[in-house]
Amino acid sequence: MAGCCGHDAKFDGVSDDYKRRLWIVIALNATMFFVEMTAGHMAKSQALQADALDFAGDALTYGISLAVIGASLRARTNAALFKGISLLMMTWAACATSTPKTSAPLCMP
Repeated sequence: MAGCCGHDAKFDGVSDDYKRRLWIVIALNATMFFVEMTAGHMAKSQALQADALDFAGDALTYGISLAVIGASLRARTNAALFKGISLLMMTWAACATSTPKTSAPLCMP
């Protein structure tokens, strides 16, 4: 959005303020991962555990993004590819653990 409202906005993510905010987001996501994974385990809730994995995935992807700020285009491209593959693997893991539970016959009392 260069030239928007009379400003030449340039965002490269290198500012210390942006990095600090990313660290805060990573910490919040990591904390919520542990809270929801613990609660999901205690409640035997697959849904809470799956949501906890989503928080872990978010923390991981933000951490990778933070690591490659200011890096070369190749490094950022490889990081994006790795993030995509890791999220796909977490999706497969969630499906693999959920599918047997949803396709098993229900025992009605």
